[in-house]
Amino acid sequence: MVHLYNQTPIANFLTNNDNLIRVNFCNVKMKMKPCQFGSFHNYLINKSKSIKAVESSVELLLVKNNLVITISLHHFLQLLNAVQSVMADKFGEGIFKT
Repeated sequence: MVHLYNQTPIANFLTNNDNLIRVNFCNVKMKMKPCQFGSFHNYLINKSKSIKAVESSVELLLVKNNLVITISLHHFLQLLNAVQSVMADKFGEGIFKT
């Protein structure tokens, strides 16, 4: 398990000519197709529903090489907010249905 929650998270979401969305947070860098980004968004939403108030960190399972990372709850919420913002900008307003 890699502990990255002490790193300063920077969540950058950029599109390039290949129509890929880049996600950078903590020391993790990912490039995703729009459909993969949508799945990542759904994963974060479902993960957020299972978080209890007493938790101070969140474990994320990333698909590449079954990488499990632990980030602080604060950084997780920043990542979730940034992903939701990109989903709203790129895919429309209707994505905030729960």
